Amino acid sequence: MSGKGRDEFHRLRTAYLKLRTALRDPTSGLYSFTLHFDQIRSMVSDNDRIGVLWIGLGDRKLVESVYGWEAYDQLVRAVARELEDTVGELLPAGTLISVASVYADAFTLFIPCDRDQQPLDGLALARLASEVRDSLDEHLDRHAHNGPYIAGGVRCGAALLTDNPFHRFERRVHQALDEARDLAERPRESEPIVWLSELQRLLNDKQLHCLFQPIVDLESGRTMALEAYARGPEGSPLRLPRVMFSLGRDAGLAGMLDRACRHEAIRELVGVPSGLLVFLNTAAENLVDPDWRSSELHAALERAGLDPSQVVLEVSEEQMTGEPTTYRERLAPLRAAGYRLSLDDVGSGPRSVLLAETLAPEFIKFDVTMVRGAGQQALLRELVRSLSRLARRAGATLIAERVETREELETLKRCGARWGQGYLLGAERPLAALVERPIGGETPSP
Repeated sequence: MSGKGRDEFHRLRTAYLKLRTALRDPTSGLYSFTLHFDQIRSMVSDNDRIGVLWIGLGDRKLVESVYGWEAYDQLVRAVARELEDTVGELLPAGTLISVASVYADAFTLFIPCDRDQQPLDGLALARLASEVRDSLDEHLDRHAHNGPYIAGGVRCGAALLTDNPFHRFERRVHQALDEARDLAERPRESEPIVWLSELQRLLNDKQLHCLFQPIVDLESGRTMALEAYARGPEGSPLRLPRVMFSLGRDAGLAGMLDRACRHEAIRELVGVPSGLLVFLNTAAENLVDPDWRSSELHAALERAGLDPSQVVLEVSEEQMTGEPTTYRERLAPLRAAGYRLSLDDVGSGPRSVLLAETLAPEFIKFDVTMVRGAGQQALLRELVRSLSRLARRAGATLIAERVETREELETLKRCGARWGQGYLLGAERPLAALVERPIGGETPSP
């Protein structure tokens, strides 16, 4: 090897070792799953599908406030060692154990097959997840006198990960982990009556509140709109929207919950600066809810100083699985009443084009994190230019979500995105905090 070749080798090796160090969790000694993407990809390629487990250890804030962070770190290390010791016994050989992120108290497991080396299916994976959870609970109970007690026990959720050549693999891994985490954070099977009662109480007692995030004109920096995000009661798992809405769907209360969140957002918008648009998330199935045209909702809008033309119904493209013309028919009376439409989570594929051209939304939204990572700027430029062309054909304003860096902001502006939102432009906050100290520039005039 030439001197130049050796130098390049050492440079790459040094960079790799730095990356490994940065992604190693000092508490558990495990690496973040993001370091193992190549290994996970090979696992999926060899087995067609693999299992993904997300394991959480309960309420860290509560445990640390009682026992201290050192005791909690010991607990995390103990769980890591217990998981490693069960590979080849409870967990199938070849299971990859990692952490959700550095300094996290959640573990991510990637399982190639069942204990008999047979392909995993959903039932076998669910059974394995239950066994892992019970084993960890038993282990922690045995050692509770020497360390923290985890109220509610270990949380464990599972999802199957398969490859899809049309979707970025890393994003598929994140989606599988999100699905597993959602299941882990749901109430256990022994708790459904209790949590159904809690959800009913939340709705009856109106225990919801909202945070609002500014949507900003990327050129002028002016705040053009606010997006409302519903939150459940603090101190309850229902404070997390994904848990709250997942439980609502399972309990058949999704429509009622959607309506309650809508009314709470509008109630809190009293005093909002005039001229701002308001984005309200709604499920595609709830576009037919008669409440959208009820006298009660219109009275609430009047009290907030809002007109239906200032309200933007935000619907995820992924939920619109039927014929686009069906959704156009459902939207017709809402559009006639003045409401506007935003298509969320839009890609650049044929389905996105068909929906945009059929529904003619006023806004099209896409997530910058879709292309965050290697080759980010080139991919971002390509995606934004493609979506800018789609937005022009549909007569829509293109909005970039989750903008976090100045580099992303400049790329978005150059390539045709008009509006944006994200932590760089303003985090979710109560309305009062936004009115007192607006983010993204001056509030637009009416």
